[in-house]
Amino acid sequence: MGERPPTSRDLARLAGVSQATVSRVLTNHPRVSPDTRARVLQVLAETNYTPNALARAMKTGRTDTIGVFMTRVTSPFHAELLDEIGRLLSAAGLHMILWNIEHDPDESVAEMLQQRLVDGFLLTSATYDSKLHTAAVASGAPTVLLHRGIDDFDCDQVVGDNWQGAYDAGRYLVEAGHRDIGLVTLEHTGNSSRDRDLGFRAALADAGVTLKPRNVITTNVRHADGHAAAQKLLSRAKPPTAIYTITDLLAFGVLDGARARGVRVPDDLWVVGFDNTDLASWEAFDLTTVDQPIHAIVEAGIDLLRNRIADPTAETTIRQLPCKLVVRGSTAHTPPKPAGNHTT
Repeated sequence: MGERPPTSRDLARLAGVSQATVSRVLTNHPRVSPDTRARVLQVLAETNYTPNALARAMKTGRTDTIGVFMTRVTSPFHAELLDEIGRLLSAAGLHMILWNIEHDPDESVAEMLQQRLVDGFLLTSATYDSKLHTAAVASGAPTVLLHRGIDDFDCDQVVGDNWQGAYDAGRYLVEAGHRDIGLVTLEHTGNSSRDRDLGFRAALADAGVTLKPRNVITTNVRHADGHAAAQKLLSRAKPPTAIYTITDLLAFGVLDGARARGVRVPDDLWVVGFDNTDLASWEAFDLTTVDQPIHAIVEAGIDLLRNRIADPTAETTIRQLPCKLVVRGSTAHTPPKPAGNHTT
């Protein structure tokens, strides 16, 4: 065959099978006997055959590529989320194209939507007013929201139970005796931030604990913002004895801000975050936090997306996975009390 790459016809001749059988082996079709599959795979290995992705896409209508929309890819949580998406897509035999929507112009994503360069989308940074996410769903391409859900958004979604996780964090603090409690929160651009805020407030209200407006800081999402929030809260004549933040990154800032003021954690101040990123378990932070089950969210999301690609008419599914409190040194390793009856 010289320098010419082998074709499926060449492979079929070398393996002594039909071209249709070669195609079935390449697409992992079940209707191939083990002996025939082994013979074809041996020929593939001997010829160093690599399927032409463009030709396969033209024939099957599939690219085996998934588009991923993400923002703040350098944050601890999003970095872990992206790593898990890449790992599980690869394990499923799929490729990934990443769009950092903080920097990619709308036009580049719109062009990709028109050209159908991917089989579907995993959207990790959905917001109430995101035009890109709306365009992805409107394009008719199979789409799944991961991590951040949006009410009344007509696509499959896999999210953590942020409201219940936040409620459990609030209940934990009040049952440990805290009454002056600080909340470091964000503007609500999606369901995640909203539910992490409202669930916490509900727990305090159910326990008869007043969340003082002066102890609520609405800020941005960076470590520096958590640091500044701690400086403001802890400068009060009567500072809070516990602070809950709706992301770990903000909690890391609060911890560093407390240290900068000579406030001892957990002796003088308890701190609770949300996400349970790898950094939360580091000795420098030892952060009590609500776990966001990244592996389970991504695994379920990819399963839903593959099902949607196979059956575009399937009923829309929303899955909500539990977010459990993980207790560490920032709250003195004090275990939570057994859950009582409460409404959600």
